[in-house]
Amino acid sequence: MKRFLPSLWIGCVAILFCFSQCRGKQKKVVAANQDTVDLFYAKDLHILKDPKGYSCKVITQKKDQRVEDSFRLTLKEFYTGDNNDNSTIEIPIPCKRIICLSSTQLTYFFSLDCLDPIVGINSSRHLFHQEMNARVKSGVVKKVGKQGNFNLELIASLQPDVIFVSPFKRGGYASLKQLGIPLIPMAAYSEKTPLGRAEWIKFISLFVGKEKEATVQFNHVAKEYNRLSKLTSGIKKRPTVFSGKMRSGVWYVPGGDSFYAHYFKDAGAEYVFKDHYTGARPLDFETVYSKCINADYWRLLLPEAIGYNRQMLKQEDARYQDFKAFKENKVFMCNIRSKPFYEENAMKPHVILADYIHIFHPDLLANHKPSFYEPLPNE
Repeated sequence: MKRFLPSLWIGCVAILFCFSQCRGKQKKVVAANQDTVDLFYAKDLHILKDPKGYSCKVITQKKDQRVEDSFRLTLKEFYTGDNNDNSTIEIPIPCKRIICLSSTQLTYFFSLDCLDPIVGINSSRHLFHQEMNARVKSGVVKKVGKQGNFNLELIASLQPDVIFVSPFKRGGYASLKQLGIPLIPMAAYSEKTPLGRAEWIKFISLFVGKEKEATVQFNHVAKEYNRLSKLTSGIKKRPTVFSGKMRSGVWYVPGGDSFYAHYFKDAGAEYVFKDHYTGARPLDFETVYSKCINADYWRLLLPEAIGYNRQMLKQEDARYQDFKAFKENKVFMCNIRSKPFYEENAMKPHVILADYIHIFHPDLLANHKPSFYEPLPNE
């Protein structure tokens, strides 16, 4: 009996092992027709690929609220329109008619050199892209209005396959939902890293049949960004930096775990605010003053008049000249009235990082020519 018990125990273990292996193989067979689209940096996006299309999940982070939207992108040769899953919107691809309601969405189409599907945008007032401006002027692309003032008749007449919307804009899209057109939330803005935001090109590419092109482009951007960040990885002496200025009595400060804070870190600088906030928060002048008075650099990203300079900044608030960065001429700025920042930045994080490194550590990129950020001129 004693000899029998060990044999029985070994037999049971063997049976359980075989059973578990069989179960594992069954799971692999079930998922054999699906592959995960590699996303190395984007955290708010999930994509599964199969022979008939893609299953996508977009996650929108709003303060303490997490919203998930699911989409089924089906290749047109397999699309039947019989979708029994009410929680998932099914869209035939590639799309031929698209409306974008933000210049930050157009960034990805510009990078893919894919303008033909765009039939509508919200506005061209501050748009720099020459070809898109020409299309708007000729009437090929229509201006459909903004939140709270959409031209619903025009939008309906354009018969778009999808409308890309920003889930962070106030006012919502209730009027658009009534048209029955799929609204695609572009939540790239909530990504905390520059490469995370850039990787959303892989999502956009699925709607226009440019998946391979998107992968090639993103890989180039990521390789160059990581090459540049390695230049500063071993730097021990990091200059301090703060961001923004007063607006209507409030100073909106990017959090210590925000998108911009990650840029500063990768550029070899030390961001003054060390907290866990991922977005911007309003502070009074006194709080910012006490934290930033001795910071080495001051960064500005603002819409100002062409020719904006140090004297204009000082005239806005005389206390600005007390900051060390102001006294030492270490204020740098991207003026979005003269730079195509919002329609390019998502797909040019390596270019922006090079600008930052050139400012914080000019010896590392001595021959770099700034594209977006430059020292604020004296006059």
